[in-house]
Amino acid sequence: MVHIDGHELAILGTYSGMIGITRGIYGKGWFKSLIHRQPIVAFSIAIGTLGIAMPVVIVPIRRKLGMPTNQYDATLPGTVFPAIP
Repeated sequence: MVHIDGHELAILGTYSGMIGITRGIYGKGWFKSLIHRQPIVAFSIAIGTLGIAMPVVIVPIRRKLGMPTNQYDATLPGTVFPAIP
C-alpha cells in the first residue's frame, strides 16, 4: 500500500513551484550555466535538494523493510513502533 502523507505532498508541491518560477525567470538551461559559472552554489543547491527530498524517499523504504516509522505515520494501522528494551 502506497501512503503519501501531507508533508510529502507539501515538499513535492514546494519543489515543483520553485522549479516553475525559476524556469520562468531564468529560461531554459539555467542550471547548466549555473554549474559552469558558480559550481559551489550549484553543489549546495543539490545537497539541499537531497536533504529535503529524503523524507519522500526514506520513509517508504523504511516501511517496506519493516523498520519503525511511528514518527511519520503513528495513526495508520500496521505502523511498526520501536521495541523498548
